[in-house]
Amino acid sequence: MFSQKSPISSKATKSEYDMVVIGSGPAGIQAAVQAAKLKKTVCIIEKIPDRLGGAWIHTGTLPSKTIRESLEAIHGIRHHAGNGWVERVIQDLSTAKLYQRAQRVASDEEALVRRYTEKNKIEIINGFASFEDTHSIKVTPHDGSSYSVKAKVFVIATGSRPRRPSNVPFDGWRVVDSDEILKLESVPKHMLIYGAGVIGCEYACIFGALGVDTVLVDSRDRLLATCDAEVVKSLEKAMTEMGVKIRFKQDLKSVKPVGPKVSVELTDDKIETDVLFFAAGRISNSENMGLEKLGIKINERGIIAVNDAFQTDIPHIYAAGDVIGPPALAATSAQQGRFCALHAFATIKSEFPKHFPIGVYTIPELSSVGPTEEQLKESGVDYVVGRAYYYELARGHIMGDHHGILKLLIDRKTHKILGIHIVGEDAANLVHIGLAFMLKDGVANDLINMIFNYPTLAEAYRIAAFNALNKIYPDGKILLPPQV
Repeated sequence: MFSQKSPISSKATKSEYDMVVIGSGPAGIQAAVQAAKLKKTVCIIEKIPDRLGGAWIHTGTLPSKTIRESLEAIHGIRHHAGNGWVERVIQDLSTAKLYQRAQRVASDEEALVRRYTEKNKIEIINGFASFEDTHSIKVTPHDGSSYSVKAKVFVIATGSRPRRPSNVPFDGWRVVDSDEILKLESVPKHMLIYGAGVIGCEYACIFGALGVDTVLVDSRDRLLATCDAEVVKSLEKAMTEMGVKIRFKQDLKSVKPVGPKVSVELTDDKIETDVLFFAAGRISNSENMGLEKLGIKINERGIIAVNDAFQTDIPHIYAAGDVIGPPALAATSAQQGRFCALHAFATIKSEFPKHFPIGVYTIPELSSVGPTEEQLKESGVDYVVGRAYYYELARGHIMGDHHGILKLLIDRKTHKILGIHIVGEDAANLVHIGLAFMLKDGVANDLINMIFNYPTLAEAYRIAAFNALNKIYPDGKILLPPQV
């Protein structure tokens, strides 16, 4: 749709700006756009020539989700057309077309971002940025020259990169990280993924859906350690049915390329595979920027310390996105970047949202907002659980989703929604319904009195709310909480 690509300048046109943004991922772009809308002069410094968006557009979020969407659509027809049809489609599926589709989506999104920056008169220049002092940076383009730029406000939005331990021999084809995984020229027959976090789980589903013999390994005893255990268990069952083999409590002892394959030694086993995908952790891109000499705190993984306003130890130098660590989501990073500009320049101050959703684009999706059941137990909160299983929903039957579950955590006294945890079709969209109630201090009673379209997955909220409130009022006479 958007194919025109305007060039990135090799040198800034001004010697001083109101704001200089370092990095063009979601945090950097949103900081720049918001500042420009406040009539400020803005410059974005991007170290990779002719490429905007970073991992968000080019190596992470968009490419992987595009491929995942294609495969989820194919597997979604299984319950309507049968296993044989799906297997034939997968066997005939051109991986080149999958990758081309992902690249096309990334290209279109980058063109859209360029259109926004041009519309808002945001200057984009190529170079690596390093601080000379608290109000000036040195910009070094790829040709090796350098010059200085000053600014009243800086936003560091340099993102992160895959962690690459020295004992893992990355070579880009047998041993790869998340920046390299979609550069494979062909789909392997066998793959071992080390790391059962978000990236590892998402790619395990992608390659499992492609028919690859996929083994997902982690040193911990469960998938997605920060997510609600019950919904994660349901996801694990779905992944296992897809053919993904999951191994827990396995440390990575050694990795040795052997001809066209790689030998991986684990705590309890040795596996020979075509590809080892190392997906255990990321490191913030904050080195060699001169931050230490300014007194800006950075930890061993490069994470920059910030306060609630995303200010570093120097108030006019902000940091946002992956470079400041979790949650490191494209959505939260974008909001953090916008917040930085508002905090720096706007007369009306706002608070960063306390509640925001987390989406994991596995097959099926997993999404949540608020504390997990485990966290509520640890905090001693008096709560009840309301569950709605997709097999209880007419739409769930139609879709053939028998693993899905929508789980509400309700305060026993106030009936307020404390947490929402969903695994199943369209989970990342469904979570926003409950989030809207949470943001407005809604109660479970509102959900049972709400009429939902039938048949839909959204009516799971009504079923889950009834399930929770019936535990509080077993006689069926559901009352409003005292303060309502």
